Amino acid sequence: MQKLLARLKKLYFNGDTRKGPRAAFIFKELARRGCSPATDRHGNIWIEKGSGKPLALFSSHMDVDPRIRRSELEKTRNGKGHLVSGVLDNAVGCCLNILLAQRGPKKGRAIYVFTASEEIAAKNASVFARSARAVVREMKRRKLRPNMCVAIDVTYPRLRMAHHKMDWTLDHDELFHMIDTTHCYLDGYFTRASRRIGAVFVKKFGDARVQVRNLPGHDEAAIYRKIAPSFAFGPVVFGSFDRPGQTMPISHARTALRFLKFISQ
Repeated sequence: MQKLLARLKKLYFNGDTRKGPRAAFIFKELARRGCSPATDRHGNIWIEKGSGKPLALFSSHMDVDPRIRRSELEKTRNGKGHLVSGVLDNAVGCCLNILLAQRGPKKGRAIYVFTASEEIAAKNASVFARSARAVVREMKRRKLRPNMCVAIDVTYPRLRMAHHKMDWTLDHDELFHMIDTTHCYLDGYFTRASRRIGAVFVKKFGDARVQVRNLPGHDEAAIYRKIAPSFAFGPVVFGSFDRPGQTMPISHARTALRFLKFISQ
């Protein structure tokens, strides 16, 4: 996992122009690991495995926040020991989705998607997560109704206040607890059904380091809810997601992968 993540986090991808070496690397890495990836006309990468029901969709965006320059990724140093540092949003999600796709579902069918554009214009509803919108249109065209959709992405530490009271102009350490022993959060749901399904998975997983919380967030789960119960899930990362210098204990990613494997059964 660490070697794969070390390579991914140095590769840039622009969600607006659909350019950057990260997409080509992911495509080749999936093929090398025994998957059969395909790229659609929107630049999204698809993998399908298994057959029958249930059907699950796992999605991770490839693009980097446009406020982060390509050079800032290339200069990133690998963390030593148990700590990973760099631009981790969403290299971590892509890393987890690659490893999940390599394994495939134990039962039923799973679709793994690597979307080209999520970071662009989070406050513009017509542009935000437009790649996920293309995925939804394709799923509807193929008359596919997943039992659940999971947006795999990094997430924030524990909030210092309720999400609707947060002032996002404040510094990162004023919004979040910088000491949080939770490894992963399941959040990003917008419907009761989505929360109920997520909460059942977390309870059955039985690890106190994985928690459910109320944080709608700006992520692709908001789009996928149009076709199925959807939520976001990912490991806790410290630091501002629009700047370099993000850090994550590698144990967080390992716990996240165990949970994703658990729910894909």
